[in-house]
Amino acid sequence: GNTTIEEYMKREYLPAKNFESLLYMSQIVQADGIKVAIEAHRRNKAKCMGSLYWQLNDCWPGSSWSSIDYFGRWKGLHYQVKKAFEPVILSHEFVDSNLHISAISDLKEVFSGEIEVRLLSFKSPLAIKSWIQQTNLNPFENSTELMIPYEKYNIDKKNYYLQLILRKNGEVISRKNLFLKSFKNLNNPNPNISYSSFIKENKITLVLNSINFAKGVFISSKSKSDFNENFFDLDAQEQKTIFIELKEGENPQEVRESIKILDVWSATHKPLRKI
Repeated sequence: GNTTIEEYMKREYLPAKNFESLLYMSQIVQADGIKVAIEAHRRNKAKCMGSLYWQLNDCWPGSSWSSIDYFGRWKGLHYQVKKAFEPVILSHEFVDSNLHISAISDLKEVFSGEIEVRLLSFKSPLAIKSWIQQTNLNPFENSTELMIPYEKYNIDKKNYYLQLILRKNGEVISRKNLFLKSFKNLNNPNPNISYSSFIKENKITLVLNSINFAKGVFISSKSKSDFNENFFDLDAQEQKTIFIELKEGENPQEVRESIKILDVWSATHKPLRKI
């Protein structure tokens, strides 16, 4: 089992720098894989009307397929599955030299929104190019809404990525990032993530900032509670606010001091030695 996990990680990512990072990276790979499958099943409604995944939780500590660990904490998969099963999502498929963007709705009513595909640099929040398409979905419909012949644009696949955004009345309801090469072959610089935090009663709020693009940002603490969001990407110069509501008896100051942040870059790059 461990050999298989390691093999899958090596296909997409650089080697983890230590054991803690190895556990984190295995969750990233698991979340990526199951999310791809769920989206594919939802795209093919005529042939598949849904999917379940194995397994939900663990009855003892260990490496497993679960999305919730033995202690009741959400793993990366559980956060990603929550997004993959949202009522309306965007999904994608590469067909030959074309990128097909699908909109999928499980709503009982008609959905109207706007799809935007943005070409972004790992170092800048400004879109180099964008494609916009209006979408109108009937109840329970899935539809290929946009086709981009991305190869004809000669995109620098090592330094740029694509971002899919679905909006309804100006509000973002679905967002995902696409990479045109294996992540280990991208020129993704150190994100340089920083954060501030404040406590109000039993709630700790974090405000995160990233200078460059960050993949799979994971915030951990000694609390038994889960953050409202985790294992998410941050665009260059993006600011994001998340929070955790502590359980009774937990010391807010101790929990705040125990907070750690990990992302794919920091999990696979050892810090430079000062000479």
